[in-house]
Amino acid sequence: MNDRVRSARRVIFIDLARALAVLLMVAGHTSSALLASSYRTGEWVHAWEFQRGLTSALFLLLSGFAFSIATTRHWTSHVRPSMALVKRLRRFGLFILLGYALHFPVPRFSMLADATEQQWRAFLSVDVLQLIGVTFVAVQLLVLITQSSRVFMALAFILAAFLIGAAPAMWRTDWTGTLPLALASYLSPGTGSQFPLFPWAGFVLIGAGAGQIYARWGAANLSAFATWGMLLPGVVLTLVAYNMGGMPPPSGVDDFSWVPGQILLRTGVCLIILGLVAHASDRIDQLPHVFGAVAQESLVVYFVHLCIVYGSIWNAGLYRFYGEALGPGATALAVVAVVLPMIALAWQWNGLKHQRPRVARLVTVAMGVGLAGWLI
Repeated sequence: MNDRVRSARRVIFIDLARALAVLLMVAGHTSSALLASSYRTGEWVHAWEFQRGLTSALFLLLSGFAFSIATTRHWTSHVRPSMALVKRLRRFGLFILLGYALHFPVPRFSMLADATEQQWRAFLSVDVLQLIGVTFVAVQLLVLITQSSRVFMALAFILAAFLIGAAPAMWRTDWTGTLPLALASYLSPGTGSQFPLFPWAGFVLIGAGAGQIYARWGAANLSAFATWGMLLPGVVLTLVAYNMGGMPPPSGVDDFSWVPGQILLRTGVCLIILGLVAHASDRIDQLPHVFGAVAQESLVVYFVHLCIVYGSIWNAGLYRFYGEALGPGATALAVVAVVLPMIALAWQWNGLKHQRPRVARLVTVAMGVGLAGWLI
């Protein structure tokens, strides 16, 4: 197999998996926000909730995987000060900024002094965008410190194990008594954070480590990597998690010992899914551009769909009008009505960025100025 075909299949594998994760996340958020509580009964609800949590894990793991592949391609420009490094850190900072913007506590800057404690807690809570941004900054610093891709790979897995194993102790601790709320929110869900660093950053680090394994050995034989690098480890982790009691305890049980097992279970299932996707992509020579567009524009899709579904300081979302009030049929239609425009948005925006990059930059600046100006 020549290098060109290998490269194409590598892109197909990554794009297929990332597009799947993004679309499942959009569908999951929409259905969770709109489906009436009276329909959330029965065993299927547990499977649905597990699938939603699995989607987040898959999204984060693939983010780390893509980061690792992109870093390996231009390793020398990321292990020393360079414009490429500055641009990358600036992008990570944008993730963090947008994450906080989605939870801005008041409609106008002038009203900040009157924000309640509950509003500040909601504003400083950590969501996916802040998690990815902060974790990527840390991972980039790890690249700078290690200088070696082998050492980086090993430390990524070690740090992931630490974040996952330490999660129960971190969650039991009330960090607001010793740290500012802005920092405490990154350590546990006790302040309202949905994605604290412990253990969620572990998925990003596992993805980064797996990306290094793929860059070294997987690209030459995708089928073998899919089996030995993902399917087999995925099955092993799933079995280990099952023996650890990987499912969470009954509602109301204040014991976080289940967290590492649950994270290992999700990691194992994610690796199995990725292994199957990799095997499928090994039989595809060319993928429609729309898959790559959705994968590459996951930030845009994530930000815009949250505004549409849950609303923001700039708009009223679907949740305000139909929150947990629709039947299964209406919810399914709403999912389609949100997912399809997000695909179209990713496709068009990705095309504009590649075909007319200067126009895309101007649009980005104009949108940023406009959104910021709205708050003045």
